[in-house]
Amino acid sequence: MKFNHNDRVTCSIFGTEITDARISINKDGTPHICQNEKNGSPAEDKLGYKYSWTLNNDFAAHGLRDLKLATPTWDTLQWKDIVLDGGGDRRMVLAVSNDMACVSHAEDFETASGWYHKKELQHMNFTIQGAVPAVEEITVTEAEARLGVKIKTD
Repeated sequence: MKFNHNDRVTCSIFGTEITDARISINKDGTPHICQNEKNGSPAEDKLGYKYSWTLNNDFAAHGLRDLKLATPTWDTLQWKDIVLDGGGDRRMVLAVSNDMACVSHAEDFETASGWYHKKELQHMNFTIQGAVPAVEEITVTEAEARLGVKIKTD
């Protein structure tokens, strides 16, 4: 599997479970897992973490197990996460403090738009890039009303 710079991941390094980590890719293309648990070779950008662990170009390394993307949620929202506003424009999370998030202007990741409560962002139809969409259960009658068609159920 290929990863991008700043992707949030989970993995195990020599038996230590890493649940808070991100991929950093050096200018020369060398990927690293940035995290606060295992000290390895330094990445050019540790993305705010204490340590980094060097990977090969196939995103593998000795002692590394179960490297996979972590699904972001409003409860795990972090600095540098990307959120999409109601119009689909990308904004970066510039800071998080408890239930508040400071987000950038659309497509301008260096200028703050303001601080918002996470619930307020959700009410304004913001979504987290890479998040799994919520599943909504509806009845056949509700589906017919939304779609404007009759659904055959036999």
